[in-house]
Amino acid sequence: MSVTDTPKSAARHDSSSVFASVPSPRSPTKVASFVERVLVELRHEAVAARYVTDLDQAGAKTIWCRVKHTPLDVDAEYVQIRDDPRLGVDVEPCSQATVRERLCQCLDHDRTGRVDVRPLADVSMGDG
Repeated sequence: MSVTDTPKSAARHDSSSVFASVPSPRSPTKVASFVERVLVELRHEAVAARYVTDLDQAGAKTIWCRVKHTPLDVDAEYVQIRDDPRLGVDVEPCSQATVRERLCQCLDHDRTGRVDVRPLADVSMGDG
């Protein structure tokens, strides 16, 4: 799902085309609208929002998802999982407000970063 996709059109993408880049320049209105649509999907489906950055060229990835859709024993509604080849994997419990804030920050500050929403079963921190 990209800023120009709706959740229904994003669901029609196959896994190889889900990574459509978010259009640039990104207006604050489009970013906020996109993030709200992502949050709706996270609330209602077993999906993850995944952010991949090219800024550091190390292939760091971050995903956010509902804890109830994972085997994690975490006392929070959501979880952020960051996989950095240099630092390893970090799991952080977080709230919906934190997910909203961090997705907005990612999209506002990293013009080369990509965000997609895909079923949790299709998410691997090691895939590109």
